[in-house]
Amino acid sequence: MSLPRTSHRSSLAAVFSSCLGVGLIFGFQPPLIALSLSRLGYSSFAIGAVTGASLIAVILCGPFYPRVIVRLGLKRSIVAGIFVAAALLLLMPLWPGVQPWLVLRFLAGCALGLVWIASEVWMNSASGSESRGTVMGVYGTVFSMGIVAGPVLLEFTGTQGAVPFAVGAACLILTLLPMMVLRPVTHTAQIFTPLRGMSGALHTAPVVMLAALVAGLVESADLTLLPLYGLQSGLDERAALLLVAVFMAGNVVLQVPIGLLADRYGRRTLLAVCALTSCIGPLLLQRCLETPLLLWPLLFLWGGTLYAFYSQGVALLGEAFAVEDLPSVNTLFVMVYCLGGVIGPSAGGIVMDRWPMHGLPVLLSAASFLMLGGLLLGAARRLRPPA
Repeated sequence: MSLPRTSHRSSLAAVFSSCLGVGLIFGFQPPLIALSLSRLGYSSFAIGAVTGASLIAVILCGPFYPRVIVRLGLKRSIVAGIFVAAALLLLMPLWPGVQPWLVLRFLAGCALGLVWIASEVWMNSASGSESRGTVMGVYGTVFSMGIVAGPVLLEFTGTQGAVPFAVGAACLILTLLPMMVLRPVTHTAQIFTPLRGMSGALHTAPVVMLAALVAGLVESADLTLLPLYGLQSGLDERAALLLVAVFMAGNVVLQVPIGLLADRYGRRTLLAVCALTSCIGPLLLQRCLETPLLLWPLLFLWGGTLYAFYSQGVALLGEAFAVEDLPSVNTLFVMVYCLGGVIGPSAGGIVMDRWPMHGLPVLLSAASFLMLGGLLLGAARRLRPPA
């Protein structure tokens, strides 16, 4: 396995830094919004609408991102997106309430979506084929560290007044410092692929897009509903929240080892192993809840293998498509992921209401089984001799 060249390593380090900032805001802003609006007396539905506005924004703005990336270039897209998101974060305490925050959260989602996609295009372009899995594993680790650091930061800033918003914006800007010392980098693609051309990605790499959908659905359902599942199973609030903490710890620690193994044994092979693990993990959850020595390793392994759907799915984009197509296909990948993120909590909530103790594990296992089936079907087609 060969690592990217030194010049590429420095640019990747700068991109990883900005990804850390985006992950921090993803972990920092939703609980801050929820607690702030709850104190103002707003309903859970209203709070959920504000929190979910950013994912809707990425889906709706998706068709425009490739054109913006081609016009601005990768570096300027990332810098502009982060500065806009930080400015919008500073505006939130000036107009507290559901309606203004719905608008600001939507606009911030548009900006952060641009950073998200431009960063992944950059990483796929800068990493060689032999190290792409490792690079995406590092990306998954860094992004997850940012998400985990978000709630921790709130412990220091509190959730009242303008201070947490100002600190969050400052941290976001600080993660741009490595990027600011880089020379402007223009994406090699100058030919724009319009939205109608994105549909070809579904035919070219359906399993990769399936990985995005399943990753978004399962991750959002886990992070949103796993604490509620713990409470319904008889755990106290602290233990229920610890389920997510251990789940995310596996996400942080295992991405680089999975990436290294993917580079050595093949990304589709590792995805199949991860899908199998994610099929089995939810089905063992109920049996292990009362045995911490079994529960924590299960959540740790499950959390780590689950996020590989996304990180190694992005790596597969770099294998399946030419560099000039990456802005469009990466945009579609993120749009499908966000669609799964919108569906996951709603579908999980429905099955939990109808089948309290088994609905959520069955849904999560079934989604991963769908991913495994897609991988096996794709492998069978590749092995089939041409007619």
